[in-house]
Amino acid sequence: MTPDAEVWIGAVPYDGRTRRWLQRQDHYLGNAPPGCLYAVGVMKAIRGLFDGVMVGDGHLLGLCLVSRPVARRLPQDGSLGEITRLWLDPGLPYGTASAVLREAARVGMDRGMEALISYHDRERHSGCIYKKAGFKKDGVVVPSGMGWGSRDRSE
Repeated sequence: MTPDAEVWIGAVPYDGRTRRWLQRQDHYLGNAPPGCLYAVGVMKAIRGLFDGVMVGDGHLLGLCLVSRPVARRLPQDGSLGEITRLWLDPGLPYGTASAVLREAARVGMDRGMEALISYHDRERHSGCIYKKAGFKKDGVVVPSGMGWGSRDRSE
């Protein structure tokens, strides 16, 4: 069964309620960003008022935030978006993560974005969800020894 048959995936507001929900989750970065360009949410799918229309039930099961790129040298004009958070409840159907990334890319294209970028911690994730969503690997970033990437994460 495809994830779309069990879950609803679509654009949601990133407001105080959504931010508080993300803050309560166990994301390894530990904090919810103060804002984003747009958010894509995951909810349990329920039948809407019209035949064949599925809608979300209003209770978040996952969230993907797309923001301006953090790297200062990348375009800040809205032509490029960066996935800054992706968190999904454990136990969601297989393929939900890549479906969320595809929806985030679709929403970005509708907003005039040319591309989405994302970084993943290779010690925590394999990155296969990006490949399944159609993302292309553009390289590997090695921390320079300066900035946030150089901190000792055990503190």
